[in-house]
Amino acid sequence: MNSIHRVGVTIAGLVTLAVVGGAFVVQGYFAAQTAAAQATTLAVQATATDQPTLSATATPTLPPAVVYVMPQATAPVIHIIRRAKPAPTAKPGPTATPPIIHIIVPGPTGGDDGGSGD
Repeated sequence: MNSIHRVGVTIAGLVTLAVVGGAFVVQGYFAAQTAAAQATTLAVQATATDQPTLSATATPTLPPAVVYVMPQATAPVIHIIRRAKPAPTAKPGPTATPPIIHIIVPGPTGGDDGGSGD
């Protein structure tokens, strides 16, 4: 690709990024404005309906809802026809003595210099 093509692709990518980002910003702004307007409307309605009434009125109730549930299928029944033989019991046998390991560490080679360095 030519350098002019690279510049063009870069600019096109930046423009696309700006357009998509701008769309998100505008959408967020309008959503915030709508939410603020709804909150104001609800606040006005709440203050208008909070006035006590002098007559006793019945609280409206919702009619009961009927819910139909499909029954669960029954699980298949498993019949045991033959039982397995019981496991053989362990017979105590002679205990084996653990092996003894002897480690022989050789002394320093080249004589003993008393731990002093050069």
